[in-house]
Amino acid sequence: MAPVSRLFASGLAIALYALGVHADGTGLIGWGKTLYDPTCSFACRNVIRKQPLACTPVDSSANHGTAHNPVSTPPKCFVSDHVFLLTMALCIDTYCPLSENPTMAKLEDYWASHLGTGTLGNYKYTPAMSYQEALAAAREEESRAAQSTNSSSSGSDGGEHTNHRRAPHPLPKAAGGSKPLNTTSFIGPTEWQLQWNYMHDFETNEAGHSTVTIVITLVAVLLPVALSTLRFIPGFTKNFAWTYWQTLLIHPAAFGRRHREPVAGVGNIPTRGQALYICVLSFLNIILWLGPYTIHQPQASFTSLKMQSISIIGNRAGVIAMGNFVSLFLFAARNNVLLLLGHLPHHRHSFMLLANYVLQGTYEAELARQYWIWGIVGTVAVSAILPFSLLWVRQRFYEFFLASHVVLSLLFIVGYYYHIWYVYEYNWGYEIWIFIAGGIWGADRLFRLVRTFWQGLIWANITTVDDVNGEYIRIEVEGKRLDGGVVYLGFPTLSWRFWETHPFSVAYSGLNDSIHGSRTPESPVSTPVRDDKAEAESPTVEADPEKGINAQQNTISTPARGSTDTTVFYSRTRSGMTRALAAKASPSTRIRVLLEGPYEHSGHVSAQIAHCTDMICIAGGVGITACLPFVRSRPAAGSTSLFWSSRHQGLITALAPAIQSLPGSVKVETVVGERLKLDEILAKEMTAGSGDC
Repeated sequence: MAPVSRLFASGLAIALYALGVHADGTGLIGWGKTLYDPTCSFACRNVIRKQPLACTPVDSSANHGTAHNPVSTPPKCFVSDHVFLLTMALCIDTYCPLSENPTMAKLEDYWASHLGTGTLGNYKYTPAMSYQEALAAAREEESRAAQSTNSSSSGSDGGEHTNHRRAPHPLPKAAGGSKPLNTTSFIGPTEWQLQWNYMHDFETNEAGHSTVTIVITLVAVLLPVALSTLRFIPGFTKNFAWTYWQTLLIHPAAFGRRHREPVAGVGNIPTRGQALYICVLSFLNIILWLGPYTIHQPQASFTSLKMQSISIIGNRAGVIAMGNFVSLFLFAARNNVLLLLGHLPHHRHSFMLLANYVLQGTYEAELARQYWIWGIVGTVAVSAILPFSLLWVRQRFYEFFLASHVVLSLLFIVGYYYHIWYVYEYNWGYEIWIFIAGGIWGADRLFRLVRTFWQGLIWANITTVDDVNGEYIRIEVEGKRLDGGVVYLGFPTLSWRFWETHPFSVAYSGLNDSIHGSRTPESPVSTPVRDDKAEAESPTVEADPEKGINAQQNTISTPARGSTDTTVFYSRTRSGMTRALAAKASPSTRIRVLLEGPYEHSGHVSAQIAHCTDMICIAGGVGITACLPFVRSRPAAGSTSLFWSSRHQGLITALAPAIQSLPGSVKVETVVGERLKLDEILAKEMTAGSGDC
């Protein structure tokens, strides 16, 4: 009859298997999931895992280990071979009390879940003997071997006393490697220690990779949110020190005199606040990439400190990159929850591991494996995103930028996923990062589709603006009244690329019901596209998030000429879609459009300026449209001044109704064909103003 302990252990293993319990936990390594726990028992198995057993198939080419550590013995053979079980029990009992000293419950759990499979636990394979039974049998064999050794070495001839040296251990020493294991053996301390050093270092460093990646991701996502909560402190935003701090470190350009200014066709100059944020994240990435690490030499896997360091640092770079991509995809999402909460508008891994495989002489073998091929696909795709997203590419080849961005992002996600899956499948939590990043990307696209189809196909009138030399077009969307923001319009009947959407700022909507003689037009106008010369003068003009052109993002609450249920957009005619629209434009042109939005890509600025008594708005070209919603919602108390320059009188005439709808207390000045004299305007307004903004 089997002992009670064996029945209990077998019953527990069967119950855990039936319940689908994960032997190694759930989550990331070090955060809910373990790799080698306890390390001492895993080190025992690693010494003898490649030694053929009596039941090991001779002619089979099946791999029951991993791609990097193949094993020919199947799990059922491991758990049924008495020699293997006794050798393991003896090793565990010898070394575990001297190292981690794990509890008996943990050792029995290891015995029930990892003996057949190794690193990845599986309760399906129940050992033929319990740990206690195997240990008792091993000690009994050890005792018999010791007695046999003593009796053979203590025999005497004619009573002659002979000196003899006792053997270090009565059982034969496990040879390791590929030599057969056909008798209960003792695993030597040197072999065990080498494996323990390797496995302890690997798990400790993997847990460190998880920790630093979590830290970097949380800092990247939560730092802007935490700083934005300062606005809820009563009186804090009106504090002079806070205002001075913002004017010194947050709002000015990182270098030069103007932010959002194109630099060599690469991109726009960030603000100092944005630059500081990037520097903080970069510094954090570098510091946590450099350490700390746990290293023991000598060890079983890496023959030198150099080889071990290259591997560990390369692995950390890869895991950190996973966390960085989570924050990258979150910030890149059009439907970005961080904009609502915070009001805020890596490839060393591959090269480090490449160096490691070249030094080991295994690069050719790695190159042929699926995980390496997909890793290269992901690396090339994400590397290509940067040059394809440069400012001059977005301006000149916007449609190409859109298509390449989507295709390369999708290739990166797929390559990243298969790079993990072909090595680890879903076993060690590395896939969690790509699920989060891919989930954000997919959810954003899905939400865009939902918002678009919720609006449905809408009719729009396309006309050209008079007296602007064909530079601007007017898009009047019927049946929709939007108060402001950026709207993405799709033109499925105008191009075979029906999925493409293009950003346009709302100029006005529902204008007729807001024009009640509220003002006499001193100088008309407001629009939603761009005037390069004039906009260069305007510090309030922000870059279009998609096209990288100086344009206003937030817009106005005024309507079309004939209806109170329309929304009007103005666009400067450039290449691509706007050129196709201009070619179609005529008083009778009506086309179907898809509408997604509106979005507040610059955050909810109204709350930030609500405490200001006086306000000055300076705009150039169609950048006027960003100022109009703030000007329209200003209280009567205090002064509000709007200064606007345009290269064409036709644009001013076209937007005259929107200007006329502004409150009568708003002072409006416009100039045509010349730049605004900012120094004179600011000096005059600051001298005359009595408020705090």
